[in-house]
Amino acid sequence: MPDSTPTWRRVDGDIVPGLQRPVLLAGRGFRLAALACFADDLITWGYGRSTDLAGLRAALADGSVVVQVSAGSEVHVPGLGTVTTTEPNTWSTEEMFLGEVADDLDRLHDRPDSSRRAHDAFLAYAADPSGPALEAARAAYLEVPSHRRIFMFGDMDHQDEAARILLADLGEEIPARRPDHTHLVTEDLKSWAIRYFRRLEPAVARRQADRTVDGPETASALPLTVGSRVFADGWPDDPGTEALQIDFPAAVVHEGREFPSVAHAYWALSTADPQWRDRIAAADRGHDARDLAASAPRREGWAAARLAVMGVLLRDRCRRHPALAATLLATGDARILYVGMESGYWSTAARQGTNWIGRLLETIRSELAAEATGILPG
Repeated sequence: MPDSTPTWRRVDGDIVPGLQRPVLLAGRGFRLAALACFADDLITWGYGRSTDLAGLRAALADGSVVVQVSAGSEVHVPGLGTVTTTEPNTWSTEEMFLGEVADDLDRLHDRPDSSRRAHDAFLAYAADPSGPALEAARAAYLEVPSHRRIFMFGDMDHQDEAARILLADLGEEIPARRPDHTHLVTEDLKSWAIRYFRRLEPAVARRQADRTVDGPETASALPLTVGSRVFADGWPDDPGTEALQIDFPAAVVHEGREFPSVAHAYWALSTADPQWRDRIAAADRGHDARDLAASAPRREGWAAARLAVMGVLLRDRCRRHPALAATLLATGDARILYVGMESGYWSTAARQGTNWIGRLLETIRSELAAEATGILPG
């Protein structure tokens, strides 16, 4: 199975991040589907099936979820059709799959996964070799999915050789990294393995420091959804972060002309026809401006220019409305998922869109933060 990819689901207006990977579901034949696990420990697959890690183990045991099939099996692949498998070519097992999902859950909770726990256990043993420490390292090593063990120290020259040497008995012959070669475990070899881990610790610390030298690699806040609420009876006095929607009534100015909202300005600028532009600018709401613009002719080169136009308008809104700038800054480092437009170019579009409005808002947020600290001029 390939590595997992990011996903998310919405719960009571909040975004719960997750990771997904392909799996096969048994029924009349087999069906390729996505199995997703989330930061609240929920695991889902198929049409609404949800459980936890213990439930996934049970599903693998009873065969309703499988990771490999025999030759001649029919597998339905969404968007492609039904295919018949040839001789399977996979190394994955149920235990390996469970181990990978368990590691995904650890990462979603921002806690060490099995590889990191084993890594730390061997460093602890090398720092203070003792029987209990070695047994702790052994237990941690065995928790790592077997196909992941060669990667857990980030060293493809030695892979997991040093760990296997320490876990072996004196006089035992173990496979070497090179095919068809072996190691005879001796005291000298065990001493080398301990020195290896003692050298590894500062090297790992340096790599981690290099990776985070200009700040954290990931956001500390949960993703934020903007645009999921529609206020049919008018905007409330305090719409919260929904005020970041482009049709929120906050005037912007372009070339001396004022528009009621970013949406009004964006859609008016999308056409070169002055009569259409006036009609769009005079629309009651941003949504109405968009509906009018749908019938207007697009100006030449609009598709290539629209991203820059939207960025300029969003920046102008923050300059003119400090309260909106403060609302944007208060989102911290959260990823902003914009769902308030039908176009997948601007929104997440059921997770398939490019989310350009969300990305522009994050960029402007960073610019505001840089100005607030004096790094960039205001």
